[in-house]
Amino acid sequence: MKKILLACALGLAGPAIAQQAPNPHAGHGIPAPTASFKAVVLLETPLQGTEHRIYRLYTIDLGPGGATPRHMHPGDEIALVTEGAVTLEMQGEEPRTFQAGQTFHPRPMTPHVARNASSTAPAKLTVSSITEAGKPSTIMVPLTN
Repeated sequence: MKKILLACALGLAGPAIAQQAPNPHAGHGIPAPTASFKAVVLLETPLQGTEHRIYRLYTIDLGPGGATPRHMHPGDEIALVTEGAVTLEMQGEEPRTFQAGQTFHPRPMTPHVARNASSTAPAKLTVSSITEAGKPSTIMVPLTN
């Protein structure tokens, strides 16, 4: 098993860490950290008997009012809200808010944003994903007018 622990600088870890380490998200397609968004990969491993598929487990911290960049996933992802509340803004659907203890499953290849529903308290997600080996788990999607 390949275990990756990642400390990203998002105002939480301090700028010195960000300057010392390259963005380990780059190979996975996971969005780079911002002041209001941080992803930490906890585990990355091939699935037993199907080495062409990769399982990833990671957390996402959203600062007050924070959000992920607009993105989509070629594979399946299941998110569990572990702290606070998160609003999922999925293209073609009305926004839905999930509280701590609730889960959601963004449809593959559908652009979306996960937004902290609070402007005063942090929110946190734990995410499981399954994607093809050698391909990114996340694809950035530019905003359209």
